[in-house]
Amino acid sequence: MREWSAIILAGGKGSRLMPLTSLVPKPLVKVTNKPMVDYSIAHLIYADIKQITLALAYQGEQLKEHIEKIWTPDKLGDVELECVIQESKGTADAYRLLADNIESENVVVSMADIVTNLPMKDFMNFHSEKGGITTISMKTSESHTSQYGVVLLDNNRKIYLFLEKPAPMELYLSSIAQRTDLFLHTNIINTGIYCFKRKIGDVLHETGLMDFGGEVFPYLLDNNYDLYGFVKNYYWLDCGNAQTYKWANWDLLRKYTWPITPNGEEYDEVFVMGIINSGQNVTIEKPTCFGECVKLSNRVKIKELTSIGNQVSIGQDTVIEKSIIWDNVKIGAGCHINESIICNDCEIGDNVVLHDSIIAPNCKINDNSQLRDKTLELGQRI
Repeated sequence: MREWSAIILAGGKGSRLMPLTSLVPKPLVKVTNKPMVDYSIAHLIYADIKQITLALAYQGEQLKEHIEKIWTPDKLGDVELECVIQESKGTADAYRLLADNIESENVVVSMADIVTNLPMKDFMNFHSEKGGITTISMKTSESHTSQYGVVLLDNNRKIYLFLEKPAPMELYLSSIAQRTDLFLHTNIINTGIYCFKRKIGDVLHETGLMDFGGEVFPYLLDNNYDLYGFVKNYYWLDCGNAQTYKWANWDLLRKYTWPITPNGEEYDEVFVMGIINSGQNVTIEKPTCFGECVKLSNRVKIKELTSIGNQVSIGQDTVIEKSIIWDNVKIGAGCHINESIICNDCEIGDNVVLHDSIIAPNCKINDNSQLRDKTLELGQRI
């Protein structure tokens, strides 16, 4: 029997990320020209995990087609990668539906819609050393308790209390613990990556619990199972909305996520996937990234923290800064695009100004338009 295998949960709809997810599931949304699910797969392979199962649901066929196209046997080598489309009702339910087919002593459960450089091998080794049924990946945060919950740990990182979103009274009760070796943390994020012993499958079958954070972990603690918290200061971001999605792109470009980097070859902090067809007096600042078949006309300025996708043409004198441009996009001349997102298959006219705006797929913007703090829905024309 293998020591380790992994499950990637890739069934979410990405409703909060609309309209970016109008036509693609959230795991296929690209961050610096690579779908988030591909970062997740690479993360596990880098940790030397040889058997990976993706639990798919929403738009599962589209996601499965992408994975089978990108992750070919030649690329995978001795790694076994399987896609299973299922109808699950929560994170724990997705695991339960796969539990009978797990053939390893330990299992990593990861997510397909986050960006992280969690030291996975260290996380797995920590789990093996502690010997608990579950280890939860955690990181410190300056955000408010009500968003991320609280955890009570001892010096050995054993968990005694785990509350996802505690009420004030629960927080008060947990704070009066008398043991001097217990430490209450109100600024720790559960980053949604877990290590389990194989027997967690038996617990899930017996209880019928649906969600790890809200149901399974409290149940395990109440029934005297050993849970541990792997607490480190690493990069983690859930691209749950347009703002955090922009942050993720900027953070990868700034190498905050090292060794996770943007797609393409790096040339002094400029990442390039293919040849750039460039006109005269073009300015490219760093850090930036470019997909394949990019055309930049005369005097175009691509300023810092900009991600340009595949099959993108940009007209002369246009300036793009801190923005994310997806694939098959045509941008006219004299435009100024700042802190905006333009999705696939859009056409932007001449002299268009976009500031802090989101343009859904298949949109068309006429010449001389100005959009500030606006969102265009799928296929909209203005």
